[in-house]
Amino acid sequence: MRWYILKALIKKEFARHLANRGGIALAFLLVAAAVLLSVFAPRETAAAGTSMVGGVHHCYVDYDRSTPLVRHLQGNVPPDLKAQVVFREIPPERIGTLLDSPPGTGSIQLTSRHDPGKRPAVQIYVWHPDGEPAALAPYEQWLWKECRRAFAAEAAAKMPGATLPAEPNFDSDRWLVIEAHKRFQEQIEVVRKNEGVESAAPVVPDLVIDRRGLGGKVLDFRAAIATGMVVFALYFACVYLLPTLNCEERERGVLLAQALTPASPTELLVAKFVFYPAFGLGLAATLAAVYKPDVLSSLFFWLALFAVGGGFLGIGMTIAAWAKTQRAAFLGGMCYLLSVSMLLLICSINGIPYLSYLAVEFHGPRILHAALSGAVQTAHWKHLAAALGLAVAWLFAAGWVFKRRGWQ
Repeated sequence: MRWYILKALIKKEFARHLANRGGIALAFLLVAAAVLLSVFAPRETAAAGTSMVGGVHHCYVDYDRSTPLVRHLQGNVPPDLKAQVVFREIPPERIGTLLDSPPGTGSIQLTSRHDPGKRPAVQIYVWHPDGEPAALAPYEQWLWKECRRAFAAEAAAKMPGATLPAEPNFDSDRWLVIEAHKRFQEQIEVVRKNEGVESAAPVVPDLVIDRRGLGGKVLDFRAAIATGMVVFALYFACVYLLPTLNCEERERGVLLAQALTPASPTELLVAKFVFYPAFGLGLAATLAAVYKPDVLSSLFFWLALFAVGGGFLGIGMTIAAWAKTQRAAFLGGMCYLLSVSMLLLICSINGIPYLSYLAVEFHGPRILHAALSGAVQTAHWKHLAAALGLAVAWLFAAGWVFKRRGWQ
């Protein structure tokens, strides 16, 4: 291995990429996208975006006239929903009708009814996205809680000094179920007394609900986007640029001309193995640093970056050795991406075990997302070990295929 030859070959690759304005423009666009993600999605608003259910980013509260209930709701919107809840006053005839709403939105319509001889009623219409009845769950939870508080305040104003029922624990997400169960217990006790049934113990037991999570964190949406950018940067450098430009050299005879120089096939291969990962890792690290500068001090992040970059480098060099034209190299990269995506999707949907473990794309996003979100666990180290093993296997396969077919 001669350093002066490697230096000349790496310099040649660098000069070729400086002339490739399209690749440079795409790299700058990726960095710009990372900057926009960091600027326009600050961390304090990330929780509000990830707390949404079913993709509903706005909920319209429509009412026909301002009432104490509407004013109470307007003054008691929680901070994590303030940007998503929009109040609109609409004509009374529009209440109960489907209004034109953009995708990703829902509607709650409020009106008061005063039928002769009947108790006054508040009519509430909940319009959720088609086929997603639980999409408005965060908004409904807020609505029922504040309605209860508004009605209790109205009752206290009409009956000063009266002893009203105690306010339930609204901080719990199960207060509606517990309230309904208490109401059922009271009804059963009334029936028992009316029927004259003597019972030492209550007929209906109390209901105690203990809801616990599985221990996993909610998906960090910003970290997921940053992970996608990092993975794309590595894929762009190693699986797209490498095969395409290598086939361009073959078509123009540059690769054959290099073979006639004192440079050995191993030196040519090592030069490509050095330049393309350096370009991809540099771009990926820049994107990650824009999103989260502290990640550059994480050993796990760099190991994950080298594992994914090495795997993509081996895949790209294998495609470059088999493809004979730039078109074939481009289609080979796209076919590989589609095939692996379909394989991972089929394994995930049908619960097929172990087969997806053979793909770098299965382990790579997991370990990179863990590094970017700061949630590295023991399982992620196992994914890292598997990704490193697959990277070594792909690199050995790429070297063997290139030596046998890379010159043809």
